[in-house]
Amino acid sequence: MTTLQSPPTFSGHETFALRGGWLKKAFDLLADYPDLFVRDDAFVRLGVGKNMAASIRFWGRVCGVFARDAEGNHQPTELGRALLADDGWDPYLVTPAARWLLHWYVAARPEAAFTWFYTFNLLRSGECSPAPLAAEIQAYVRERGGKVPSDATIKRDVECLLHTYAAPDARRLASGIEDALSCPLSSLGLLRHSPGQRSYYLASGSQPSVPDPLVAWATLAFVRERGQSTAAFNDLAYSPGSPGRVFRFDADGLLSRMLSLSDLTSGQLVYNDQAGIRQVYWSGGDGDALAATLLRRSFEDI
Repeated sequence: MTTLQSPPTFSGHETFALRGGWLKKAFDLLADYPDLFVRDDAFVRLGVGKNMAASIRFWGRVCGVFARDAEGNHQPTELGRALLADDGWDPYLVTPAARWLLHWYVAARPEAAFTWFYTFNLLRSGECSPAPLAAEIQAYVRERGGKVPSDATIKRDVECLLHTYAAPDARRLASGIEDALSCPLSSLGLLRHSPGQRSYYLASGSQPSVPDPLVAWATLAFVRERGQSTAAFNDLAYSPGSPGRVFRFDADGLLSRMLSLSDLTSGQLVYNDQAGIRQVYWSGGDGDALAATLLRRSFEDI
């Protein structure tokens, strides 16, 4: 049985799913007010309620665009500046590239938001019924000696996850409810409602809206995280934190992306299939530079 690498984090979102304009609004304000999220008037400056201000701070951090400094203030990260500046890649998160990238940051890292990580990486089946999912996460943490979230806390986490990814039904869209229109990650199609049931399921497929360079970037991140120069195809497809798991690729869809790695990276990442052994090889070198190039290219020609 694996142990928890760090104490799992629950809550912080105040039950609000990410909304489209939140990160840009906070990014702009942080330039003038680095102490924005510790100010009593943060909610006034952000133009939201107090709980929403706390939620914006949560989403900025788990999406990797804000980080807390030594003084307790928040600063945009390198990713935050590249994505959210006025001349950034996609300040308002309208492109699939931006939405898939933020999904990766939320779901691929257990230290960010554990309910999200568990759902996309460790869930035993594709079904996401709220009560069973909550109980499964509690059992997982308990078995590994972690601090088990209360029933109320894990219920709120699961509800927020569902609001983050589940596509709104036609009735909600027609009513004009703000949440139905403004959560960027709901457009990814990763969580779908089971017809005639009160449950959801994770949807896998070829995921054509994920840019090829972003898949290469995620593959590089996975290989580097493991501290090795190679990664087996099955690990890339099924291991926690892998492109296959986080982006919900089916095997054929992931394989088609692996075949383009060499061209995308000038041979620095190569997929091989020899004697039935399928793996990706990284030649080493400046991984940070390659990652930066792949991220930038993910937003070109879109």
